[in-house]
Amino acid sequence: MKLDKLERALRHMPNKALIKFVKRCVCRTLPGAPKTEAEAREALDMVYVECSRRGKERLYDTAYASVVHHPERCDI
Repeated sequence: MKLDKLERALRHMPNKALIKFVKRCVCRTLPGAPKTEAEAREALDMVYVECSRRGKERLYDTAYASVVHHPERCDI
């Protein structure tokens, strides 16, 4: 994941794509995930900033909570 390209891409992502991206990043931060944890955490921060810019913080919170409460949904 190229974080500099991600930052530019986030501005053009529809809300549905942001939700999917949050879920994928959260899965990568869970215990036992591949060694992309630090990068995934940084990407999550960037997505949260984008959601805040749009006034859609709840979108991020809901996607994040969905994976944390149901980690079996991760396709890692």
